[in-house]
Amino acid sequence: MAEQFKYTARYGATERGEITVAAGSAEAQSDTISVNIDLTTMGRAEAIHVLDKIQAKILAEDWPPAV
Repeated sequence: MAEQFKYTARYGATERGEITVAAGSAEAQSDTISVNIDLTTMGRAEAIHVLDKIQAKILAEDWPPAV
C-alpha cells in the first residue's frame, strides 16, 4: 500500500516547525497530490506564500516524511 501524507500550514507560518505533517487519506489514484485551501480572507498571493513554505519543508526534510 502506498504512503499518504498531509501537510498543514496556516498563513503566516514562517518556520518549518509550524507546518505539520500527518498521515493522509488515500486518493482515488496513485501518485496524486490534492490541495485543499480554506480561504475565508486569504488572497492568491497568501495562498502561494503558504504553498511555498510547504515546498521548502518538503525540500529540507527527509523523504518520505516520518509520520
